[in-house]
Amino acid sequence: RLIQFGIVIMLLLIGVVFFIKYFPQIWGEAVYPLEYKNEILSSATEFGLERNFITAVIFTESRFNKDAVSRVGARGLMQLMPTTARGVANSLGMSDFTQEKLNDPAINIRLGSAYLKQQYDKYSGNYDAILAHYNGGPSAAGILMSLGQGALNRETNGFVSRVKNIWQAYDNIYGKNWEGGSGAFGIKEDSFTDSLNIK
Repeated sequence: RLIQFGIVIMLLLIGVVFFIKYFPQIWGEAVYPLEYKNEILSSATEFGLERNFITAVIFTESRFNKDAVSRVGARGLMQLMPTTARGVANSLGMSDFTQEKLNDPAINIRLGSAYLKQQYDKYSGNYDAILAHYNGGPSAAGILMSLGQGALNRETNGFVSRVKNIWQAYDNIYGKNWEGGSGAFGIKEDSFTDSLNIK
C-alpha cells in the first residue's frame, strides 16, 4: 500500500509539473495579471522596448498598484522618484508635469519607459546594467559592469533577477506580441529571448 501511495503521489507531481510547463495560459493570469495593456503598448512602441520588459518592471515594482508609494517616496506603477520623473518629463518636453501625475498610469508608464530607454541606450542593451541602474542608480550599474551581479547589494541583485524571471513568465504566458484591449491571451511563443546575452 505504501508503494502504491508513493506511485500515486509521484504521478500527481508529474501531472502538476506538466500542467505548469505546458499550459501556462490557463494558470498564468491568476499569478501574473496583465493590466494597462494599451498604456504599456503605447510606451513600448514609442521607445522601442519589449512590452513584457516594461510589464515585468511594473509587476516587480508595484504589482500594478497605480497608487503605490515606497518608503523613500517612489510613486506609481513603475515606482519613480519625483525628481527623476521630472527630469525625464523635461527631456520629453512635458512642461506640465506635477508629482501627482505619477498616479496616472499612462504618464507613469511613459516616464518609466523613457527612463528605461535612456539606460538601454547608455548601457548598449545590457539588461543587467539597465535594471541595476533603475533600482540602484549609476553606481550600482558600475559595480555590476566591473565586478558582476554578485557584487551588488542584496536588494538590487534581487531586483535584477526578479525582473528577468518575471519577464520570462510573461513571455511564456501571454506571448511576446500580445495586443491591447481586454481580449484573450496572445499565442504562446518561444521562451525567454536568447538575445539578452546577460552574463
